[in-house]
Amino acid sequence: MAGGLSELDTGMPERTGSVEDRLRALYDYLALLLENLRYLLRNLGPENMNESELLPWLNDALEVKTLISNTVITNELYADYGAIADLTVDELRTDYAKAQRYLAGNTGPLDYLYIHDEQIEFLSGTVHLDGGVPATEQLHHRGRYFYWTDGTRTQMTSVEITAWPVVVYQYDELIKGTYCFQTVDNVKVPVLIFGAGTGDQSDPNLGKGYLRKDADSLDMFLHGSADNGIFIGQYTDLVGLRKTTGLNFSNYENGSFTETVDGGLTETYGVRFDENGYPVAITDGSGHQTEVVW
Repeated sequence: MAGGLSELDTGMPERTGSVEDRLRALYDYLALLLENLRYLLRNLGPENMNESELLPWLNDALEVKTLISNTVITNELYADYGAIADLTVDELRTDYAKAQRYLAGNTGPLDYLYIHDEQIEFLSGTVHLDGGVPATEQLHHRGRYFYWTDGTRTQMTSVEITAWPVVVYQYDELIKGTYCFQTVDNVKVPVLIFGAGTGDQSDPNLGKGYLRKDADSLDMFLHGSADNGIFIGQYTDLVGLRKTTGLNFSNYENGSFTETVDGGLTETYGVRFDENGYPVAITDGSGHQTEVVW
C-alpha cells in the first residue's frame, strides 16, 4: 500500500504555490487515495466490520432490526413492521397475522399462502385445541424465535431475546390448493391442484382435483377416479359436443357399426336384434345401452 490512512488525513494537497505544483500535489494525493481504496475493498469482510456502527445504520435504512452475516440478511422481515423497497427471498409466508390474532383473542380459521420450492400453497389453518383449550406456542421459523422489542408489542425481532416472546396460537394446517410444476414426459408443466384429498394415508393425493396444461392439451381430472375425469384437448368431450363426420354400417348385420367425429375419434357400437331382425338396443364402448323401440 502506497501510504496509510493517516497520511491521507494529514497529507491534503497544499493550496499555495504555482498551478503546476498544486496539480502535481493533487495528482499524488488522488493516486494515494485510489490505492488505499483498492486495499480496503480487497480486504473488507465481516471480521473487520464494526457491527456497533453498522447495525444502527441498517435500522435507520430498513426500519427493522437485522443481523449481517456473510453479507446475508438473516432476520425475518415483516412488512407490517418495516418498509421494504426491494427483496429477494427463498420462501414467503403470509400468516404473519398470527401474532395480532393472538393479541386480539381471535381463534377463527386463518387462510394464507406459502410460496417455496417453485410452488404456491393455499393453506387453511384452524386453532389446535388441547382438551378444549386453544394451544399456544412461541412464533418461530427455521430455529429462530421471535420476541417483541418492548411492551407495546408493535415491533418484533429475532436477533435478541427480550422479556416479551411473540406468542401465537398453534394451527392445524390443511393444504387446500397448490400451484406448482410437475414433470410430464420429461417436460415441466404448470399444474393446479385442488382440495386437501380424502386423507388416505396410502395415497395422499386421493380425491384431489388436477388441472394440467400439457404441450397440446388441457387435462382436468380427479385423482383416483377414472369415471370422474374430463379430458379437454383440441376438442371438448362434454355431452357429445363433437359433431359426427361419418357412419360405417359395413358390419351392421354382424352386430356393430362405427361413428367418426371431429378430430378423427372413432367409436364402435354394438347392435342387438330381436327375432325379426329389428335392432332393439345399441351399446357404446363404455357399456352404456340405448333402447330402440319400433
